[in-house]
Amino acid sequence: MYEYDIRVGYSQVDENKKLTIPALIDIFQDCSTFQSEDLGIGFDYCREHGYFWVINSWQVEIDRLPELCENVSVFTYPVEFKGFMGKRCFGLKSGDDIIVRCFSLWALLSTKTSKPVPMDALMNERYKTEEALPMGRIVRKITVPEESRKMAPLTIEPIHLDANHHVNNGKYVAIAAAYLPENFPIKGFRAQYISQAFLGDVIHPRVAGSPGEGCIISLENGDGAPYAVMEFK
Repeated sequence: MYEYDIRVGYSQVDENKKLTIPALIDIFQDCSTFQSEDLGIGFDYCREHGYFWVINSWQVEIDRLPELCENVSVFTYPVEFKGFMGKRCFGLKSGDDIIVRCFSLWALLSTKTSKPVPMDALMNERYKTEEALPMGRIVRKITVPEESRKMAPLTIEPIHLDANHHVNNGKYVAIAAAYLPENFPIKGFRAQYISQAFLGDVIHPRVAGSPGEGCIISLENGDGAPYAVMEFK
């Protein structure tokens, strides 16, 4: 397990001084990045060998979100690797209590072809797997109800991109979370990533649901094909 302590900052909280979901996802992404970098198989290693990781899905269970200035620890570890696919858990701890649990699915792709490639020997040697966190049933696919509201389209700007030159996973979450009803009580969150969006692409959001039954946001292209789908409960 890779773990370190953090203190929740002002830029990471909402108007109620609670950690936001986009900030939570950023914290998790940073944690796995730090682990890979410290193991010597991070961004530069992958780029040199013609690889890049993309996330396929998040599933997050929330007992509570930490507050402004609260000290918590973030942790991550790989669960399983099979071919080009990797499963990874994340969590936030307050003392000895795990207050947020997350299961994620990743794929390793070629920078030349964007097709799947298997992990190399060094990756297999350095990533040590552990048992998955106890969570509810893992469900990757999110079904978007036909009855939904189309929102104003938005164009992908440089601020949305990461070092792989496509929209960062956390930015999709931030875009989707902006359509949640006011004071929406979040106890769980799922994300399914389907295709990559790049600079200049136009996202057409579609929103369904309500605070009582959950909210689903589909971020689509002009033909109605989703880039990513999020479910908040």
